[in-house]
Amino acid sequence: MVNPREAAAAVVDPEIRVLTIDELGILRSVDEDPATGRVIVTITPTYTGCPAMDVIRADIRRALGAAGHPDVEVRTVHAPAWSTDWISESGRAKLRA
Repeated sequence: MVNPREAAAAVVDPEIRVLTIDELGILRSVDEDPATGRVIVTITPTYTGCPAMDVIRADIRRALGAAGHPDVEVRTVHAPAWSTDWISESGRAKLRA
């Protein structure tokens, strides 16, 4: 079984395919309930109404299911609002390339 944080962090952004959602700063947290095994993933869209969020949610569920975590809840939070400051250094390097 793959660590749920690692599985979620590896999901690729559907609009900027060279970046993962972790590198882009969309992935806020990944928590697992040890009693139930349920994984709760919290994400923040790059902007309110981002059309890629449905695809990202589905990709997170699929990645975690494949990693051995079938019970997944994806929560979307809008506050604080996403900022380009959240893009990781590796993400910035990929965008420059």
